Amino acid sequence: MVNAGDRRDPVVSAVSTMVGIVVGLTFLFGFGNVFALARRLGVPVWIAPLVAPAVDLTVVVLLVAIRRLSGEGAAPDVLRSTRRLLVLASAVTLALNVAEPLIVGEIGKAQFDAVGPLLLIGGRTGLAAGTR
Repeated sequence: MVNAGDRRDPVVSAVSTMVGIVVGLTFLFGFGNVFALARRLGVPVWIAPLVAPAVDLTVVVLLVAIRRLSGEGAAPDVLRSTRRLLVLASAVTLALNVAEPLIVGEIGKAQFDAVGPLLLIGGRTGLAAGTR
């Protein structure tokens, strides 16, 4: 027998699923952009595919960490330093995604390639909203 309190709110489940899909698609999107940049810069083929997931996962882990630390009442200086690292990781994600088209002078493509990282940055803002 399942208690009413044991079931998840369907709205929360739907939003969580959509966020997961957006994050997954953003990873794939960024993977292609950063891989192209790495190959242009002469990074070995076995290292090139590791860069984008490392940076993107750093953003996601920091989002989760900030949410958890806030919920547990972490000291403001701990949250501040974690948020600073998150801003830095977000900026690196954005820079890596737009660098290759900017190198070749394709401004429109750079703007398009900024969409994925900006979704993660926007997610950072939305997820962190309840952590003041």
